[in-house]
Amino acid sequence: MKAFVWLAIFIFLPIFFFSYYEVYDYFFMKPNTYFEFNSNSNGEFGVEFYSINKYPIMDSNKLLESVWSQPRTLIGGQMMVESSNYTHAISSSKAMGLLQLKNLTGVDLHVYNLFDPYDNLKGALEYHGYLRRLFNDERLQIIAYHDGPTAVMAGKVSTAGEAYYEKVKRAQQNYSNTKIYSPYFVGGRLSYYSEDEEDKISTEFNAGFVYRKFEIYGNVGLELPLKRIEEFDFIDIQTDYGYTFLYVPRTNIGFGVEGKTVPEDLILRIGLPWQNFILKGPKNPELIYKHELTNNWTSKILINTDNLLLSSYFSIYNLDLFVGYEVYESSINLGFRLAF
Repeated sequence: MKAFVWLAIFIFLPIFFFSYYEVYDYFFMKPNTYFEFNSNSNGEFGVEFYSINKYPIMDSNKLLESVWSQPRTLIGGQMMVESSNYTHAISSSKAMGLLQLKNLTGVDLHVYNLFDPYDNLKGALEYHGYLRRLFNDERLQIIAYHDGPTAVMAGKVSTAGEAYYEKVKRAQQNYSNTKIYSPYFVGGRLSYYSEDEEDKISTEFNAGFVYRKFEIYGNVGLELPLKRIEEFDFIDIQTDYGYTFLYVPRTNIGFGVEGKTVPEDLILRIGLPWQNFILKGPKNPELIYKHELTNNWTSKILINTDNLLLSSYFSIYNLDLFVGYEVYESSINLGFRLAF
């Protein structure tokens, strides 16, 4: 029986000391199921599963009640074309939200949080109003939303812009009340590690969701000495739990608290999903910096009391490949993440 327990431990409960993605990244990933594997030169390795999904937050007709300057069916159809009614959609060109506005456009239009459906809609309506005044032609107005007003003013209407206009008009004709969706995630980790010269097994379950300008995260875990598992003695199981609450008033600024029952740390996130700082403290100080160098290459630095990790990950279709160096342990880290 002991041999079976050991086999289960080393097959199904691998070491989990690090992950290349933080839970604060999850809401900005494409909805999918992810499997992540990591290992390092010290012989440590680990696995993690998490799933990012959509849940309905309101009816599209409810959101479109605030639309007066444009036909509501036009905006409703365009939302479906641009984002499939998903508040946290991000395009390859870094356009964001229901109506796919870029950050600089949002700043120019005084739009606060592009992932908030009402803020994003406000920005899109103001942009449409500007384009309508500029062209006084619905076709050119919609093409300019896609191609940009400068190109259309110069008479350079692209075939993609024409196709976009036709697609939006078809979606307008077919518009009917549907749901607006925001992200939530669930995930699990399994760990085997040493602490105070004692081998331990732990499990952790994570979940979180977004509602407009609020992000809420929670986790609960169990920890048990390895000897107790071998002896089938589960008396010394220790539980761990926590939460994080973030308020995100602007696309590039979020702040909040983290703790168990009472808040223990403050959290500040500065930047956009693909390039930001995350600062925590004072009880558990941590700094995370992520910078997307290209669409396929991202660098990351993580510093806390136990780790100094310098890493990069490379994306190829649904596969991410990781490489890093953990300075404190002098270890080389390798791994991959697969979306399916």
